[in-house]
Amino acid sequence: MSKESFNWDASYIDVLQLADLIRQPVHFITPDGTVQFVNRAWETTYKLSRQEVIHRHISSIDEVTKTMNYYLSLDDIHHELTDSIVDLAYNYLKVPTNTPACLQAIEKKREVVVVSQMPDGGQVVVRSTPIFNDEDLVLVFTQVQDLTMMSKWKDELEQEIEKNNRMQEELQYLRDNQAATNLVGNSKEMISLRKLISVIAKSDASVLITGESGVGKEVVAKEIYNKSLRSDGPFISVNCAAIPENLLESELFGYEKGAFTGAFKQKIGLFEVADGGTIMLDEIGEFPIHLQPKLLRVLQEREIRRVGGTHNIPIDVRVIAATNRDLLQQVNEGKFRCDLYYRLNVVPILIPPLRQRREDIALLASSFLMQFNKKYKTSKFFLSQAVILLEQHDWLGNVRELENVVERLVIVSSGNAITPQQILTVFSGKLNMDINTESASEFSLKEAVEQLEKKMISEALSNYKSTYKAAKILGMSQSTLVRKAKQLNIKSAKKAGLPE
Repeated sequence: MSKESFNWDASYIDVLQLADLIRQPVHFITPDGTVQFVNRAWETTYKLSRQEVIHRHISSIDEVTKTMNYYLSLDDIHHELTDSIVDLAYNYLKVPTNTPACLQAIEKKREVVVVSQMPDGGQVVVRSTPIFNDEDLVLVFTQVQDLTMMSKWKDELEQEIEKNNRMQEELQYLRDNQAATNLVGNSKEMISLRKLISVIAKSDASVLITGESGVGKEVVAKEIYNKSLRSDGPFISVNCAAIPENLLESELFGYEKGAFTGAFKQKIGLFEVADGGTIMLDEIGEFPIHLQPKLLRVLQEREIRRVGGTHNIPIDVRVIAATNRDLLQQVNEGKFRCDLYYRLNVVPILIPPLRQRREDIALLASSFLMQFNKKYKTSKFFLSQAVILLEQHDWLGNVRELENVVERLVIVSSGNAITPQQILTVFSGKLNMDINTESASEFSLKEAVEQLEKKMISEALSNYKSTYKAAKILGMSQSTLVRKAKQLNIKSAKKAGLPE
């Protein structure tokens, strides 16, 4: 690119480098109509090299490309635009003109938008914008967009909005027909869990909720409480891992005045506060071994004794415990009392991780999206390809991770449509993909799905060293896994016994 006709300083050079990455044709001209730059997309579209067009007048190039003969001039009504440029291009009468949009922009010293007929019969939107240095016009920037493709994108976007509306209606239907439950999901695991809760909620039996971190153990505990006969009483949640060990006893059971240095008055413990209601002991696996006999007495005798107290206080409390640890293993290791374990584990509830109930992901994501749209006063929605990516993610942080990701997408995503690229950008720490987040149309869903499939199959083969076991874990047939591993050129496949 020559610099003889225009002084391309550092700031303009940066602009040119960016323009070369744009996938629509772009060109710059000076106020005398001389072409100073065309990007790679322009060369491809018009089949002319930069050397053939730079330093030539734009009118002479129009004669060669034969693309500037018929225009629909939109600049006179530009201030009144209420519909999209696509609708205007098809609905307004064409007005012949022989003046290119960029020359009109020079003459009128403002942005000009026209629709041009291409040699192949297609139509493009040409938008020319003048660039000023103080009051002096120095360049005109022109971008060409394929109107046919824009119309296709518009139709696809409307379809995505309709799909999203249907998903919202489905979510509302499920909510209305699940007795206002907070347990969102329509997988067989969640249906079974809701049925179990409806049965056990009316009893006073102790419940032990287990599952990975982030699966929603407190949500399940509150669901049991809300459907129980104790729903009018208090619900107290205690994180046993968050309270220092030397304070846990006095927090749970309270203390009498003068029980220890600093005990200037009597303090009521959380068990007494929860009297008549429910107390949730979260992270019960972290409960100190020396305090476990006192907790066992609460479960057996339904009474507590404050620190420094001399008499027992009867209480009426239902205990729900939760942990992401294997308590039986802790019992075998002598870290948890066997009798306490069985007192807590009267009704066991195991919440499966999100990756084992992927059919719930779309509904959960939609539920969180409604919640954060309301919180941040936005109107975001997921493209269907974006939901597919969410459903294929492993979600090691489970529902909590999904909630955090949706909130982040609502906050940082540009535009109302949440695209696959934006989701992959959030996952960029796990997927080594450099994705342009500006346009959903420039993104290949096939490439993203292949990356995810390759990641999941590689990890499964590496972990299980057997195509049979890996296929079972991934929920596909062994023959399908072998075929996909070959297609994706997965190196760990040979170690798992796949034929070369």
